[in-house]
Amino acid sequence: MKTRPAEADTAAPASPATHALLSSRLVVTGILAAGLALLTVVLALTGVDYWSTRASMLQDSRVEAAIVADNISAAVVFRDTSTANEMLGALRSSSMVISATVYDKDGVLFAHYARDRDPDFPTTLRATRLDGAAERAGWRMLEIARPIEASGTTWGTLYIRKSMAAVYMRLGIRFGTALLIAICVMAMATAMVLRSRAAVREAENRLHALAHTDAVTGTGNRHAFNERLAAELQGARSAGYRVALVYIDLDNFKTLNDTFGHAAGDGLLRQVAQRLQSVVRSTDTISRLGGDEFALILRLDMDDAALENYAQRIVSVFQAAYTEVGQQVNVTCSAGIATFPDDAMDMDALVSNADTAMYRAKEMGKNRCVRFDASMNQAVVRRQAIEQALRAELEQGTGLALHYQPLFAASDRALVGAEALLRWTHAELGSVSPLEAVSVAEDCGLIAPLGYWVMRTACRDAAQWKGGPPLRVAVNISARQLGDPQFLERVMDILREEGLPAHLLEIELTETVLMENMEAGAHTLHRLSQLGIHLAIDDFGTGYSSLAYLRQLPMRRLKIDRSFVKDLPGQEHSRAIVTAIVALAHGLGLQVTAEGVETQEQADYLVRQGCDVLQGYVFARPMPAPQFLALQAGASA
Repeated sequence: MKTRPAEADTAAPASPATHALLSSRLVVTGILAAGLALLTVVLALTGVDYWSTRASMLQDSRVEAAIVADNISAAVVFRDTSTANEMLGALRSSSMVISATVYDKDGVLFAHYARDRDPDFPTTLRATRLDGAAERAGWRMLEIARPIEASGTTWGTLYIRKSMAAVYMRLGIRFGTALLIAICVMAMATAMVLRSRAAVREAENRLHALAHTDAVTGTGNRHAFNERLAAELQGARSAGYRVALVYIDLDNFKTLNDTFGHAAGDGLLRQVAQRLQSVVRSTDTISRLGGDEFALILRLDMDDAALENYAQRIVSVFQAAYTEVGQQVNVTCSAGIATFPDDAMDMDALVSNADTAMYRAKEMGKNRCVRFDASMNQAVVRRQAIEQALRAELEQGTGLALHYQPLFAASDRALVGAEALLRWTHAELGSVSPLEAVSVAEDCGLIAPLGYWVMRTACRDAAQWKGGPPLRVAVNISARQLGDPQFLERVMDILREEGLPAHLLEIELTETVLMENMEAGAHTLHRLSQLGIHLAIDDFGTGYSSLAYLRQLPMRRLKIDRSFVKDLPGQEHSRAIVTAIVALAHGLGLQVTAEGVETQEQADYLVRQGCDVLQGYVFARPMPAPQFLALQAGASA
């Protein structure tokens, strides 16, 4: 089976809008934090400035008080109040001085200056409550007391009060200026951050789109599919609605891609996506999972009958021919449907079941849509068991065997060879049909080892068919075998090791195998023919081979498919086809073998039409090698 989507969390992933909201919040938080930090710095600088200014003012006031006290000492000594008042009035030039007072040595008011009317100024030294302190600094004012001395004797005290308003005004101006600068810086930084964030968000959106969009079709990719399906299933669990998953795989896309090139294949995939978008609803999700696989996620608001019609509409959109690289090409699809919660209870099971249903559609003939059924899982389990058992058989088992169906000359019913047919009986699986075994081998990559086992066994058995006319053994090979670079060498080794002459081996290839390996296959077939190996076209008429191409291949035999033989001689349509095939083959110089001959009437009609070799139950059924050896001995006796 093809690879399945990687596992995804069942919880709905955060949406791009949620990521954007979270990112925006982080940006706002960062800006606010930076602003708060800047404001803290401004406040800290203002505090430092305040204490520095206050200390400087205190120092200047001490010097000022000392000068005034020294100058006014003579007036105090001589009790010249007028001169003292005049000298104190000189302090009006200092805008910070509220008042200045001189007390005599007894602490009684001697002289006074006040900038404004100040009825609350202390009239005595005791009323200042300095209590022996030289100064007192408060939040509103600064108070300084300075003794007035002359000739070593204290004659009084100078008391000055200064207002802190001017300091606060200067601090306010500085703080406002710093704050304004900080706000401007923050505004510029915010603008730069927001601009940068917008660019980052745009880049994130582009990256998100690239990470979730298929580059070829423009639809969602596998990553987007996993996210959307997980989200839909979570919503379905919460709201109680149903979800359908449609798995789509294009039929025979590889052949077209190899024939016309990958550019044409990509163009076809784009057309497929456009057609799907034209038929699905706007609420449905289209994703390309890779290669030629698409998936649709549907939120169900319809019953099963409507879902079936919807699925058939999806399949029918592929019916019309596509135009690519100037040619009309036809591509159909196989689709499988599984629903939640009817068919699966989680994402992995839903994907697996839809995939299983899609492969059942392919097994049923392609170009259809199949709804998942629980019985399909039993087939999957059996398929896996067959794969494991087949691997073991090819390594060391004894359950594989070959039966041989005799080939008879149409003219005299002489035995001319046999076709090797695979048989497999397993201890636990029972009898496994060749069709089932080959199908599993094709899917799991064991078809080449199985094919070489069949060829070696057939050559070993045929080497023992002695004692009579030489008999050819016919072996079918697959497309993968023919494409093996070592195929020619392996065939030569088998013939040499088993001792079978090359002209006694006939290799049968279906039309499909031939058309899938045109160029490389033609070279290999010519080399096989040069070795003497016979080549035959098996099941002729059921494929889409080009007669012009087949004419250039070194084929020696053409086998009419049993589907055309079974209705002979009664059905006119079958008679016309068989007659045409025989005439065509003989015209190309090919012998004709008719397989599936089950009645004498069929045999007689085929002889009359000119068939060269007959094969079917009317002559002999497939038989084990010892029984065929006995048949050969009896025919030659």
